[in-house]
Amino acid sequence: MLVGNDQKAYWNLPETLRWISTRDEERVAAMWEMDEDRGIALALFAEKREFDPCSLLIFNDANLYSDRDEPGALGKAKSSGTDASLLMAPDEALRALLRKVQSGRLRVTAIRCDGSCNERIEVPPAELNDLELRLCPDDQLMSVGLWSRSRRILVWRSPQFMRAEVIRIWPAQNTKTAAASGAILRHLRQISTAEAPLTKREAQQRCMTEVPNAYPKAFKNAWAKLESSYKRGRGKHGSRAR
Repeated sequence: MLVGNDQKAYWNLPETLRWISTRDEERVAAMWEMDEDRGIALALFAEKREFDPCSLLIFNDANLYSDRDEPGALGKAKSSGTDASLLMAPDEALRALLRKVQSGRLRVTAIRCDGSCNERIEVPPAELNDLELRLCPDDQLMSVGLWSRSRRILVWRSPQFMRAEVIRIWPAQNTKTAAASGAILRHLRQISTAEAPLTKREAQQRCMTEVPNAYPKAFKNAWAKLESSYKRGRGKHGSRAR
């Protein structure tokens, strides 16, 4: 966990989503110097190495008011190239974030798009339920804004979220569980393969015996992250264990 001057009081959308997905502040800090479009790509598409902004659902002045082919909310984006270490898929993290914003449990600061104020201020709670997060082009880069569903316009840009509130709602993992789960997951990938997958019961028995400091909760977390092709159902031809 970063401390002191290494911490930021506010996170932008990519940083916030990265935290919700990983609960790893070191990985959030690695995004601080990134361009916003690269940060969005990493946050929404996990470890996908190449990013084409045209692959994202975006809108522009030509189709803001078109009922046909109207772009969806950012919340409809799907993750691809997903990092197996993520605690929550990026699209799930985005939906969870939007729910907290719309319920008023997570405050948002942003800049008004009408030019009335160029300073960052808190978005009034009364507006939050009408807003959704969207991507928009900005000088060939991707930026994030808050779109009014009732007025059908972009009303806020560059939203940020208070770091302390984000961590309170989505607390860091128990470090003991995280460390043990990581060791178990690495061991699982050695003893269970796509060619010779183990059942959940077989895998747990071996991990409890072969991995130092292993315990059931840590195994459960590791098993959930293990690729499905490494898992075998109870019967020879049974469904894969979950």
